[in-house]
Amino acid sequence: MANKLSKKERFAGCMLGLALGDSLGYDVKGKSFKQIRKEYGKKGIMKPVRSKQTKSALVSDETQLMLFTAHGILWTCAVGGSTAADYTNNVFLALQQWLYTQTGSTASPAYDNILEAEGTEYPCALLDLDEIYKKRGPTKTLIQTLTAQAAMNYGSPGSHVNDSKLFDCVPRTAPAGLFFSCNPVLAFKTGCLFAAITHGNPTGYLAAGCFAAMLAYIVGGETIEKSALNCMKLLTEYDGYDECYTAINHALELIEDDDTSPLTAVGELGGGNTAESALAIGIYCAAAHYDFESAVQLAANQDGNSDACAAIAGALKGAYVGYHALPAKWISEVQLTATVKEYAVQLSKAAPKKA
Repeated sequence: MANKLSKKERFAGCMLGLALGDSLGYDVKGKSFKQIRKEYGKKGIMKPVRSKQTKSALVSDETQLMLFTAHGILWTCAVGGSTAADYTNNVFLALQQWLYTQTGSTASPAYDNILEAEGTEYPCALLDLDEIYKKRGPTKTLIQTLTAQAAMNYGSPGSHVNDSKLFDCVPRTAPAGLFFSCNPVLAFKTGCLFAAITHGNPTGYLAAGCFAAMLAYIVGGETIEKSALNCMKLLTEYDGYDECYTAINHALELIEDDDTSPLTAVGELGGGNTAESALAIGIYCAAAHYDFESAVQLAANQDGNSDACAAIAGALKGAYVGYHALPAKWISEVQLTATVKEYAVQLSKAAPKKA
């Protein structure tokens, strides 16, 4: 079992851990480990790199999307919503707000009221932040899917909007796992609902559900490995679970394999371009190293999807070790960390104490 930490400590550790890992990986996104070593030295990238333009280390769309998901959850709380449909509707609308920051429009003029402070019961403070409007490489599939959802016709586990199982549905569901940490089964279901808005392949939304449930278990005091095992049990109750189950199991096997180097292990887990691969890499990196920095450095220094994998590893490790175990210098240098922490505090206050 993990050391006892407050819910507030774990929530902040998780969301800031995600942002820090995301920032570390974003600077080397799309580069091979050979290229990373050539640019940053033999060990690769070891800390977030400040942008010459902003003087701060940048985060990607993974952190942006996490924040808007948190906003959707808090929006639901503010208007007295309580059902799964309430939370999912408002998270969808929050994703439409994010879409506006990236494209200059929502999927429909009918949504435009959510862009105005007086047009919604819970104004979105994120829309006032210049950093949110920066394009950080979201996938075309995500943008195209949200743009096509003009009549609240978003996807669900029972009504697939496409066949995507891309990685980007996973990190954004972190707030679901935190908010419903009192009930990991509910966290799993909610993570699936939030991911299925844009990702129709069961492997995609089930990986997101596992990520959310793992965070719920960790907040409750479980280890990273035990949380993963618990999620494997939950997975078997769902159709199409095989790919996700196999990926998590492989990650756990590699954690126990002393003969395989960490870099080789990460490569064996697939590079992180699909949801189950990104989750498996995040689990392996978070569990294979004792300290936060080593976990996210391993996830970022690879041939694959550096920012998403490091974001997932950072969220898992951050939830486990807590806010005060994160590198303070990184927090001071990475953009949006004050906003991320504030949303973590709000979620910890709003989260139900029991299911």
